[in-house]
Amino acid sequence: MVSISFRMGAGSDVSSRDKKARRAQLRDFLVATPGAIDRAGDALGWLVVLGAVALGALLLHLAFAPRGAPPPPVGQGDYPRATLFVRDLGRVPDGRHRFDLVYEMVLHNAGEPPFSAAFMWKRLLIGDPAVAGDVIDLGASPGMAGAPGGGTAWHEVASRRLSAPGQPGTELLPGQWLTWRAHYRVVATTDQFADIVIGYGLHHRGRGWFGAQDHAVEDAHDEEVQLGAVVRAHCGLGVKVQNGEMRSLCGS
Repeated sequence: MVSISFRMGAGSDVSSRDKKARRAQLRDFLVATPGAIDRAGDALGWLVVLGAVALGALLLHLAFAPRGAPPPPVGQGDYPRATLFVRDLGRVPDGRHRFDLVYEMVLHNAGEPPFSAAFMWKRLLIGDPAVAGDVIDLGASPGMAGAPGGGTAWHEVASRRLSAPGQPGTELLPGQWLTWRAHYRVVATTDQFADIVIGYGLHHRGRGWFGAQDHAVEDAHDEEVQLGAVVRAHCGLGVKVQNGEMRSLCGS
């Protein structure tokens, strides 16, 4: 009995020491936890402050950063759809031919914010190729402005500036389109060139304070054709010229 009592007493001492150790660990944990929570809170607070500063800088950049005007929101992609139609109406007594020229351009709002067409202008130029020399650099047509290069003498035979068709400033909403047409008849020789230009001015309304700002866009597009090629097409319907490529309207 004595030995049994001794062993039970030893077990009680060990259990008491374990309880004291657990109490000490719990006390240390309770003492250390508030400090850790405070440090974590301080770190989180700094993260919130830094995030707010970064967000503020981003908003200021969006609001005041300079922006270039984007391309006109028209046509297919960044460009309007434009086609030049030319017919040979026959030969006149002096050997020249009478030509019917229609340059048609469609401006389409394919999903951009509304924009308005403020004005349009059109002009017809006739080019006389140089006749001297075995090799002649015809150069390019003057297009919207400026003197052409090469040996072709271009002269303007018609020009007109108009307000946009319909009510000037009328907005084109997404999905709407506007058609401009320049229509001329001219008597010319088969070795001459014709170039029709349509220019326009657009006012593009921005999306708001953080989006694109209001801006104006001015641009012009033209097509050039050698009139002799129209005669040689032998097509009563004429030809069409788009992006510099001529095709007969009578088929291949």
